[in-house]
Amino acid sequence: MKDIHEQISKRCTIMNLVRFKLALSVLLITVLIAAPDTATGQPKVRLVELHPTPDNIPEITDPKFILHEGSESTFLNEDDYETITIGVAEGEYHEMFGDVADIASLGDGTLLVLDSEYSELRFYNYDGNLLGISGGPGEGPGEFPNPPDYISVADQGKSVFTDGFHTYFIRAFERTGVSTLAPKLKIQEDLIGSAGCAMNGSFWFLGYSPAEKGVLHKYNYQGERVASFLDHYESPREYISHRLSKRGSIACSEKHGIVALNRVNAPVITGYREDGEVAWQVKLADFDPLMHMETKSESGGSGWGWYMPNRGKGLIGALFTDSDGDFYVHYSVAEGQGWDSIPDHGPLFRIDGLTGEGTYLGNAPPVREIDAGYVFSASNSPFPHVVIHKPKSRQN
Repeated sequence: MKDIHEQISKRCTIMNLVRFKLALSVLLITVLIAAPDTATGQPKVRLVELHPTPDNIPEITDPKFILHEGSESTFLNEDDYETITIGVAEGEYHEMFGDVADIASLGDGTLLVLDSEYSELRFYNYDGNLLGISGGPGEGPGEFPNPPDYISVADQGKSVFTDGFHTYFIRAFERTGVSTLAPKLKIQEDLIGSAGCAMNGSFWFLGYSPAEKGVLHKYNYQGERVASFLDHYESPREYISHRLSKRGSIACSEKHGIVALNRVNAPVITGYREDGEVAWQVKLADFDPLMHMETKSESGGSGWGWYMPNRGKGLIGALFTDSDGDFYVHYSVAEGQGWDSIPDHGPLFRIDGLTGEGTYLGNAPPVREIDAGYVFSASNSPFPHVVIHKPKSRQN
């Protein structure tokens, strides 16, 4: 295992706030639209449509479910929190991350960090001390032949799930010690998706297959799919419906039995009960979404990607729950034109997991987890790192 790690480049991946893995293709499409290279014979590309369309954004009229940003407040007051940073730009292997893909609190003072470049799950206490490392690239027990992209924790931290963005798989682990996991389940199907979460004996996965009617799929812990909900993304073009049906973020509230979903960077968060019925829908009134775009070349081929950000356009960076079962959504807003204009900080809302009523918390860094007063943020810029915001009231 050590030899494998030594072969992995220590180059730190510099990314924007949100980890969209098709960024290179997006930029290529954008360049083709702006200035097609006729000298090389490249076919001209034109913009066909932007998404999400109005047909794919639920209409919400009840004022209590329409959330506004409110005052220019800051979520984390420096006078109240100490910051502990995990990760360095250059250092020993165990001090660095390759790509911080996701983080999760295990609920007992342990933070789990998923590094997708090293295919590792790293365990830390809330003081930032490394407790152990699980996983790694490979075919052996507990190793990952394909890099995982997301993690989810259930059963009071006893069950850990990972899933992959490009190659669809779900893996379940049983936590056998403070920093040890034992593999217990692997599911591989023909669905291609973007997010998953677990609660109350079920794993939920957002994924698409032309043969399936639903896009939100419910599995039991034995790996059997027991239900599929929600229609495909509405588009007369199957290609776009395929691409955008699997796009989004989900989070599970184990306490309330609610799975929250944001589809295609739309300005709406929907809470579903475990039978697939809608519990509530929340609209982010001040969120102007950055759009997906569909393109078409002179030869008839279609493409898609993210439109180049303009001032005021936003990206949803995180949707997650806390130990009380409430949901949080964080997004960032472009301050100019281009990907470099999207800052780490942005509006943060708390949404009551049971009722769906929300509260604006203020401008916040890229928060990904909250537990027992501790706040955890993560970013891959200017180098991959995690920040623990520790309440000063908990100082020893």
